[in-house]
Amino acid sequence: MPSIKSITPFTSGSYYHIFNRGINGQNIFFKTNNYQFLLTLLKRHLTAYVDILAYCLLPNHFHLIIKVKEPIHEKEAETNKIVSNQFRKMFISYSMAINKQEGRTGSLFNRPFKRLEITEQDYLEYAIFYVHFNPEKHGIVTDFKTFKNSSFIALCSKNPTALKRDLVHEIYGSKLDFENYHKGMHYERQAIIIE
Repeated sequence: MPSIKSITPFTSGSYYHIFNRGINGQNIFFKTNNYQFLLTLLKRHLTAYVDILAYCLLPNHFHLIIKVKEPIHEKEAETNKIVSNQFRKMFISYSMAINKQEGRTGSLFNRPFKRLEITEQDYLEYAIFYVHFNPEKHGIVTDFKTFKNSSFIALCSKNPTALKRDLVHEIYGSKLDFENYHKGMHYERQAIIIE
């Protein structure tokens, strides 16, 4: 697994695991509609610049797997500035709305947010699984496949989605391969827990 570097630059065509949590481990989602609101902001601020492959939103943190589109700008340094700025806008918009909703002030998220560039196929496949498995890992559900605030169900369905479902399936080989990988990795994780 790559090391965590919050200052890893965004580059065109590259994959990233993005994650962040509430300051001091506090919740970032307080009401059911907060989850959808964050997804709406991701779509509004980021989908012109990145493809969202997978996500998982938990009470005090979230995970995303993204691919930066290409080309965003002829100068690669500008790509990093543009994408970073769009994330900043998304975090500010969400934080302001939650602070108003909850009657709170100050930072909502840890800063800076974490990003790992994913450069290996094996790790990309595992990272997508890891994002989906997260609610089970943290004991929020007993089976990650049933968790409503992740992309797993949308990636298995045929319903319209803003996710890059075809790209995700292509990463694994096919939709069946995507499902089988998740099933196999889930079995391995459960076997480790039982031992």
